[in-house]
Amino acid sequence: MSQPSSKTERCLNCGAAPAENAGFCAVCGQRTDVPPKLTMRDIGHDLVHAITHADHSIFALIRAMLTKPGHVARDYADGKRKRHFGPFAFLLIAVGFASAIVLMSGVQWFTPFHRDAAGEAMQRHVNLVILAQAPLLAAFSALLFRGDRRNFAEHLVLAAYTSGFHALFLALIETPLLALTRADTANPWLASGYFGVWILYFAFACSQFYRGNRLWSFARGLGAAILSQAAVIALVMGVLFSMTRLHD
Repeated sequence: MSQPSSKTERCLNCGAAPAENAGFCAVCGQRTDVPPKLTMRDIGHDLVHAITHADHSIFALIRAMLTKPGHVARDYADGKRKRHFGPFAFLLIAVGFASAIVLMSGVQWFTPFHRDAAGEAMQRHVNLVILAQAPLLAAFSALLFRGDRRNFAEHLVLAAYTSGFHALFLALIETPLLALTRADTANPWLASGYFGVWILYFAFACSQFYRGNRLWSFARGLGAAILSQAAVIALVMGVLFSMTRLHD
């Protein structure tokens, strides 16, 4: 944020008078050196700060999600929320990015299910398909880990973080690789490899997130990921079938 010559007499956010030499408002927490006139420099600074700030940037989160996804989710669920970028903002950003990459690449992810107008419609709304997995994943996790005494919201935190990372994998690795090699998405070996990596990753996250025997948590995580993936595929096929019936 650009620095003014002096601090404002009152907080621009809540109107409270700041204490002398205070860097933040004691009432609402906003900085006391916020300039009254917004500039493009301020916008650019805020954008860079949001993306790269060491305490809770997306880049720091992605690094953490590579090796300790379950610990990241558990920190957030247990109230340590200043350490990491929020799970639901991360999920929305990652899904939006993945959707843009899929549409620009031309990779037809729904070819194995349908090759007509219904499949094309689902291709345009791939973001909804990715987002649908998070609550389903949380629901199956809640079912298989019901003895862990976590509520649905806490299971959803793990699902959001891991689904966001899954979306980034789709955007940065899987889709570009398919576009460059022009591989057929209907190839069962290709699908097995892609979904296999995701299922193992989620099981690994579960072994860190849930308490108790890590191997048992890993096994139940495998089950939750497999069940949610099957549910997503069934949901996609049901929607495609309904759309096809409407077009006929």
